[in-house]
Amino acid sequence: MPRPLVSLALAATLMAACTPAPEGTVPSLPEGMIEAGAEQNGGEAVIQVGQVIRIELETIPTAGYVWQIDQLPGFLEHVSEATRPTDPDFQNQPGVTGGHHFMAFDLKATEPGTGTLRLIEGRPWELEAPDSSGPDAVWTFTVTVEPAG
Repeated sequence: MPRPLVSLALAATLMAACTPAPEGTVPSLPEGMIEAGAEQNGGEAVIQVGQVIRIELETIPTAGYVWQIDQLPGFLEHVSEATRPTDPDFQNQPGVTGGHHFMAFDLKATEPGTGTLRLIEGRPWELEAPDSSGPDAVWTFTVTVEPAG
């Protein structure tokens, strides 16, 4: 692809990322859903088959930094992903771009098991580069799923 098209594609991607998210982008937690964030890094939870766990971590997507699921145990199903601004009163004002956002991943327990969930943060194009030093941040969480009771 010629260089001007690459620049145009990158600019369009960044402009789309700077568009304010509508309020309520990340749905509220349904009854029985468990939430884990930065404070639970390295922690663990026990849930039942059918329950959903929401992982919500702060990042700066408008600068290219996003969280990605790097390791997902086979008994967890990635059912949705969403973002919301960390300061919606400010960030949703017309003309405001950028800033920190929360990325949320909803994972549904499909069968019993124990395993470690691993998310990594970074710029995807840098993480895939052969000379990459690795992710900027790593978040891990051990999940045990028990039969529904």
